[in-house]
Amino acid sequence: MIEWYEIQEQWPTLTAMAIIEVLLSVDNMMAVSAVAAHLPGKQRPLALGIGTLGAYILRVVALLVTAPLISMSFAAKIVGSLYMIHLMASHFTRPHTPEGSVREEQWGFAKTVLMVLFVDFLLTTDNIIAAVSMSKTVWVVCSSVLFGVVLVGFLGRYTVRVVRRFPVLSDSIYVLIGWIGLLLMAETTTKSLQIAHLTDIQKLLVLVEIILVTLIYDAMPSLQRLLNPLLKGAVLPLLRAINYPLSILFWPIRKLTALAD
Repeated sequence: MIEWYEIQEQWPTLTAMAIIEVLLSVDNMMAVSAVAAHLPGKQRPLALGIGTLGAYILRVVALLVTAPLISMSFAAKIVGSLYMIHLMASHFTRPHTPEGSVREEQWGFAKTVLMVLFVDFLLTTDNIIAAVSMSKTVWVVCSSVLFGVVLVGFLGRYTVRVVRRFPVLSDSIYVLIGWIGLLLMAETTTKSLQIAHLTDIQKLLVLVEIILVTLIYDAMPSLQRLLNPLLKGAVLPLLRAINYPLSILFWPIRKLTALAD
């Protein structure tokens, strides 16, 4: 039985995980929606509903199986952190698909449901690693699944509208993913770095700051003109250098998740 004082102690982590889970789940939802976009009329929401419900059931199973492994295994933490860093670097360095592109292969209803289930399950990896990275408390980690189901169920439609209204939030998500990967790497490999000693409140503040900074950057063309030369001349080459070996390491996973593109 979870005591009230435990919830009070864990509120910064719970808040941070709620924000992360909603953003990641919405990002996954938008990717999965592309898989079923070709279906006509009422078949599309039905396929998404069946596939997503099944994927959440599989997510619970995956969390129960993999979360303890990631929490206890040094190797699993390193691989998990590298995967998060790879997701971030890959997002900012890959060529983006032009809007309006159409999937060439038109699956039937049954196959589309299976692909929605499959793709959503693959995309849940970052949710699980993020949950384990943010907390070592079992009930807090497991609550991330509840956040995904409840919050996305109630707020998903509105959050999707917000993300479409502010597309830069898609970039914010991947900056957060990269930061979480670096945080997990630091906490796993060293105790001397200051980032490895962030309190729960500090982690929440960094998360909020990342979102605010990206929104401010997107809203200020003058700031973009000032920073773009640095981003294109130094940051992007660094991300490409980081992503090249990681893309080889995680090639099978990225090949599978490319089904959502």
